[in-house]
Amino acid sequence: MKAEKKQYLILFISVISVSTAAIWIKLANDVPSPSIAFWRMFISSTFIIPVYFKKRLKLLDKKEILLSIFSGFFLAGDFALWTLSLKFTSVASSVVLVSISPLFIMLFSFIFLGKKPRAKDVVSVSIAIAGIFLIGSSDLSLIFGVENLTGDLLASLAAASIAGYLMVGQKVRQNVGTLNYISILYPATTIFLLLPVLFTKSSLLGFSGNDYLYLAGLGIIPQLVGHTGFNYALKKVPAFVVSLSILFEPVLSIIWAFLLLSEGLTIKQIAGGILVLFALYNSIKE
Repeated sequence: MKAEKKQYLILFISVISVSTAAIWIKLANDVPSPSIAFWRMFISSTFIIPVYFKKRLKLLDKKEILLSIFSGFFLAGDFALWTLSLKFTSVASSVVLVSISPLFIMLFSFIFLGKKPRAKDVVSVSIAIAGIFLIGSSDLSLIFGVENLTGDLLASLAAASIAGYLMVGQKVRQNVGTLNYISILYPATTIFLLLPVLFTKSSLLGFSGNDYLYLAGLGIIPQLVGHTGFNYALKKVPAFVVSLSILFEPVLSIIWAFLLLSEGLTIKQIAGGILVLFALYNSIKE
């Protein structure tokens, strides 16, 4: 697989940035989950839109705009569905199921593009999911009870949404610059995320100063830096590899939690992280 080293370096920085999301979200524990997702995108959009107008970037054609909005729909679906899944199932079950996004990319690529998955990609996904399963094995509640099944289904749909977000984004990025793309993507995602806020009647205001600071950190580091890096890398790096690299996010999140929040780190989690890292290496290497 050939891609410029610059894209892979940015992809690596992006994964590190996105892995801090769990820390920011945990710190902002007084903010409702739908509001956290909305503020994450709103803050990142407030940085992007002024730059877009200052640079006077060219307008996208109708098809490119619609595809960018469509990608925003999938990104909003990922945030909303995964957050909602946590109300019905365990964190570990949700993390395991949302990690199957590479499987959806292989499936969608085969159905819509006629692309058969490479054998080593199937092996890589299997190893990566085994690693994520090992990380969450202490708190798994898969397929136990109707309520858990609801959460597991929502997490699986979130995984499908990630796949849609990356695949549509890769198509747009072949002809559209990163800034042009995210200047449509981020505001569109913000608008879509208003729906779960309204549906759950969650408050968007009235939080503490520290909570707003944590929300700003979430919007700038994981979203503005992390996801923008993902979208930049999509120009050269296959959506499948980007989705596989995202699986390293929970591994790094555990490390951040260990370093910053003094949460425990188990042998199983370390072993699972090694498996995910090996799976990513196996997929990237020639």
